[in-house]
Amino acid sequence: MSDDFLFAEEEPKDEPELGLDPYKVLVVDDDPEIHAITSMALKSFKLDEHPIEFLSAHSGAEAKEILTKHDDIAMMLLDVVMESEHAGLDVARWVRQDLGNRLIRIVLRTGQPGQAPEEEVIARYDIDDYKEKTELTYRKLVTLMYSCLRAYRDLHAIERNKRGLEKVIQASAEVFSARSMQGLCQGILEQLVALITHTDDALYCRSEGLSAEASAGEPFEIIGGTGDYRDAIGQKVDGDVDWAVVERLKAQQAAVNFAVEKGRYYGLYRAENGNYYLLFIRDIRDLSDLDLHLLSLFVNNSAIAIDNLSATQTERDAQRELLYSVGEAIERHSVDSRSHHIKRSAEMAGVLARISGYSGQDIEQLKQAASVYDIGKVAVQQELAQRTDALSVHDYQEIMERVIEGHEYLKQTGTDIASLAAQIACDIHERWDGTGYPSNKQHEQINNVARLLQLTSHYDSLRRDTQYRPARSIEDATNYIKEHQGKIFDPQLASCLLDNIDALEKVRQQYPDSEK
Repeated sequence: MSDDFLFAEEEPKDEPELGLDPYKVLVVDDDPEIHAITSMALKSFKLDEHPIEFLSAHSGAEAKEILTKHDDIAMMLLDVVMESEHAGLDVARWVRQDLGNRLIRIVLRTGQPGQAPEEEVIARYDIDDYKEKTELTYRKLVTLMYSCLRAYRDLHAIERNKRGLEKVIQASAEVFSARSMQGLCQGILEQLVALITHTDDALYCRSEGLSAEASAGEPFEIIGGTGDYRDAIGQKVDGDVDWAVVERLKAQQAAVNFAVEKGRYYGLYRAENGNYYLLFIRDIRDLSDLDLHLLSLFVNNSAIAIDNLSATQTERDAQRELLYSVGEAIERHSVDSRSHHIKRSAEMAGVLARISGYSGQDIEQLKQAASVYDIGKVAVQQELAQRTDALSVHDYQEIMERVIEGHEYLKQTGTDIASLAAQIACDIHERWDGTGYPSNKQHEQINNVARLLQLTSHYDSLRRDTQYRPARSIEDATNYIKEHQGKIFDPQLASCLLDNIDALEKVRQQYPDSEK
């Protein structure tokens, strides 16, 4: 069989490839016959079962346009002499310096080697190979494809591994925040999948104990995902997982079990508290014993870390509930009913804070500080605090002085939550227009959390029954907020509240008041 190319009468039509994603190869040459020969010679070529998709450019300018649109081209076969004697060299320099693409493998092909001597070109340009068209036989072309595409595959895996590691580092800086462990899990998953399995599609999910319903996938929630599962975090597992395989792993005695079936990896970990964690990877290559061991370690260690975080979150929730109880006890000192006003105001402020871009840790501190900022009320005589008739100026001033004293109580403790509560106590009676109490602060001079709580506390007070008056309707309450927007309330936060009334009303339904 001849080692030279066979020339076809016309360019063959490539059949669409099904299955794995193809490697994109850009052919840049002003000779149409070169495109036809290259496509014909390599139409059956595959690397790791991935086919090739050819892109064609007939000038340096056209090549730049294609490279700008496609950032995942694996290899470029680049002619040197096209619209100018150094058009190909200009493209090679542009790719590395201007486009900043260090992954694409660049092979120069020239029919005029005298125009660009090999030694000079290799020394000056960041290219991977230099070939004269007359020497590039079929066998040499295939060898070139294997070496360049393997290099791209491995460099791409390293780049994905680097991005995964960056996510791990970023997440570990906030390891004690409510959402950080999912970020950490996501970063480790991306790193692990890129390094070991050479596939993009993997998910990591958790179940609160497997039951008969688990066969439908309902109890499993995705807590990390890559590829097709990247946007599914927080959703229930559906579709690709073979639950019969999961049930077989469940029946085994070991804490960590795995199976590889039909190109899919299943790793199941049974935690001591009854939770189950499943690592599912689609379209994997052959895994070595070391690969399987590393995957098992990931399932085991990440599950333990997430369980520990869950325990911490449970303790944090219990602490918040305790503070809510203290806040409600303070509230009952001044009103004769079983009220969840403090809890509702804090939770509604948390909703608005999340919409406004607050971090999970800041929202948690807001809720806890909101529970105790009104501690100064305990110094008000109960008879005065529970008066239902109109207060005199003297009575009102006494109540306000005692409430502000809460600032002094709280700032003595030195904790972050108490410090925030002290700022709230000092600023929550201020007004946006500067006519508030006690310091006539205005606009951004008022603590931002105090502005949030002032708004949600007013809204909830309007919406609930008190001994002073019956609850107002949603329409009346929102009209009050609109009327005082820019006077009492921060106008931007007031707009946020008005745009999210449904979410706030759900909080009110979750924590209704009940009479003694």
